[in-house]
Amino acid sequence: MHNLIRINKSLTTPIYQQIVLGVISRIRDGTLRIGDQLPSINQIAGEFGLARETVVKAFRQLQEKAIIRAIHGKGFFINSQNLDLAHRIFLFFDTLSAYKEVMYQAIKDTFGDKAFIDIYFHHFNPTVFEDTIREHAGDYTSYIVLPFDHPLINEMMSPIPKEKLYLLDRFPKYYKSEYKGVCQDFKRDVYESLISVKHRALKYNKIILAFRDAVTDPPHELAEGFQEFCEEFQIQYEITRAALSGRKIKKGEAFLVIDDEDLVYVVENAKNLNLGIGENVGIISYNETSLKKVVGGGISVISTDFGGMGRKVAGMILANEKQCIYNPCKFIDRGSF
Repeated sequence: MHNLIRINKSLTTPIYQQIVLGVISRIRDGTLRIGDQLPSINQIAGEFGLARETVVKAFRQLQEKAIIRAIHGKGFFINSQNLDLAHRIFLFFDTLSAYKEVMYQAIKDTFGDKAFIDIYFHHFNPTVFEDTIREHAGDYTSYIVLPFDHPLINEMMSPIPKEKLYLLDRFPKYYKSEYKGVCQDFKRDVYESLISVKHRALKYNKIILAFRDAVTDPPHELAEGFQEFCEEFQIQYEITRAALSGRKIKKGEAFLVIDDEDLVYVVENAKNLNLGIGENVGIISYNETSLKKVVGGGISVISTDFGGMGRKVAGMILANEKQCIYNPCKFIDRGSF
């Protein structure tokens, strides 16, 4: 053990930092390599007459930089020989979709060579969500989490130190602890986007919100904003969670769709029935993708800037900013509504 860690209590450098620097030095000179096991916390504390908490603090710092990794029941092992990264990022997505890829690429590009990013997926599964967080708590310098509404979300995210947690895309209503991050206001976004095209909405007999997505879980606030708009202006509306396939598309109807399969179905059937899109049938899609610029001659979209959201959260971490930022949404008009 003496070859791995040296402690000099006469130095002004804190003991825990001496342990960190000792491990880093042994990695740099090749004494320690990936997979090598470190002495246990109790061994180090006992040999040097240290408080156990001092060694724990040193190991926690090494874990946060992903230099070492704890394996339950076995101990601590060297996890990386890359010692120059300032940031180790835990990125926890719900699912991977076209717009999440845009968000991820923006995060990655903004960090550049200043961070190493590990990406995980929870697929809205509470068990997967909780187990993944517990397994990796303490392994990273920052945690970017796309959460979902669940009554136990506070408890599930509790292993992550609050000062290292950044929420992305949505703020769950059940989460009552302090937080920072970049998120959307779904109710406000839908309501204000529809207000901006109110004169067009009033020409339709009925507006249908196809409130489903085969890939992700649509936020309930989206439906609330849609309902508030329709009721305020006395527009007949319908909210359906069923797939639109098999539904007869009628002249004078308009659709706000989330799922791409529903979008394609409405476009194809409108064309088959010779119903002019934007004239006899209205279509708005939710969340921008490249596909929607060309489908049906272009589909109008309500969407936030996912690239901007990714750049903002990465920038906050790089600048050590601690705030909540609303990422604005806009209506992109392509004449389909």
